[in-house]
Amino acid sequence: MLESSSSPDPTRRQLLVGGASAAGIAAVPTATAAAAPVPAERTAPPPERTARAVAAAEALMTRFRAETDPDMLIERVPRQDGDPEFTYVWPLSQARAGVTELIAVLEQTGRPVDAGDLDLAAADASLLRAQEQYWYPQGGTTGLPGYTAATDSAQGAHGDFFYDDNDWIALLEIEQHLLTDGTAGDLERAAALLELFRSGESTDPTLASPGGIEWTQGDWNQDRNTVSTFPSAKVALRLHQLTGEESALEDALRWMTWGRDTLLAPNGLYWDNIKPDGEIDRTHWTYNQGVPLGCEALAYEITGDAAHRDRALALVEAIIEHYDPLGEGTAFDDQPIQFNAILLSNLLLAESIFGARMNGRRITEAYADRLWRDRRDPETNLVSGSRETEDGTHLLDQAGFARSLALASLRRPHWRHLS
Repeated sequence: MLESSSSPDPTRRQLLVGGASAAGIAAVPTATAAAAPVPAERTAPPPERTARAVAAAEALMTRFRAETDPDMLIERVPRQDGDPEFTYVWPLSQARAGVTELIAVLEQTGRPVDAGDLDLAAADASLLRAQEQYWYPQGGTTGLPGYTAATDSAQGAHGDFFYDDNDWIALLEIEQHLLTDGTAGDLERAAALLELFRSGESTDPTLASPGGIEWTQGDWNQDRNTVSTFPSAKVALRLHQLTGEESALEDALRWMTWGRDTLLAPNGLYWDNIKPDGEIDRTHWTYNQGVPLGCEALAYEITGDAAHRDRALALVEAIIEHYDPLGEGTAFDDQPIQFNAILLSNLLLAESIFGARMNGRRITEAYADRLWRDRRDPETNLVSGSRETEDGTHLLDQAGFARSLALASLRRPHWRHLS
């Protein structure tokens, strides 16, 4: 394999091209390994934290509304020349995650909470309707249905299938199912998407490091990525826990092994992707550390194999060493907000299994406080500073902001359900 220190890939918005190129599950309990004892839950999060999370979500749901369809969201505020009619599906999935987790925050108090003008039940329903406008039942290049990158009033769902886009949606359906005791979240859709991920596993033996799941079905890219392989493994682990399907566990462990063998760097962090010729993009994105951490935690919970616990502990040590997430203005704060939110979610999941040595709560609360203090416009409650846009606020950033604040207010019993 070749190693590359090339600059990070361009944003997906710069890569997307137009044109379409593209069944019930019963919850079955699974025996889990004994996890490390965790400290008792402390008192409920301070009301100020909850109010901050509500303010960020309200700004998201009011300021990003599309002009042509009240269910849909736009990509940037203010809208700019060249923006699509509606946002791409990846930012939408993160907006929906933020709302889902805020609902869990407000319901955990057991008493009425003032959400201002934000109707969270209506927001949740609206975002679900929006999500389904990207659904493409005809199937992509592998013949299986999934979510396309884009949609608009004229064409409907169109563009390439990205496996990671579909991963985030599948994980969110499972998370919502777990957070609501099965009253919401579509496990049938998650299971259908697992079939899509299986179809995206590379089987070409001539490639460097054969295996892994491709990033996209687009014929312009054949990379196999951390962000397409490990989230697919996490979907499989969750569905194994819920259904007892052994093949899902086998798939997950195989994909995790490929990811470790191919993309785990000597410093203990994961690189981004491997090219068909073996060149490796050595960028260390935070979300590429979070999902493998969550996978190792779930794999330990399922199998009891101490190797998964040890890998999780080593990965957290590498994360803290490299990013210094408790510090001010460190490498952690230079990462995209939405990537950090995904890492925070998995740190909290890991802490629910392994205890406070994961530092999930400390890191999440400290980061949420810094975002609120340093990167919020107090007049609009929109977040400032973005990898995605030089002007205004991008939906991805606002979604990551809202999600980070919600996670900082979420109580421990919910952490084990996070995606």
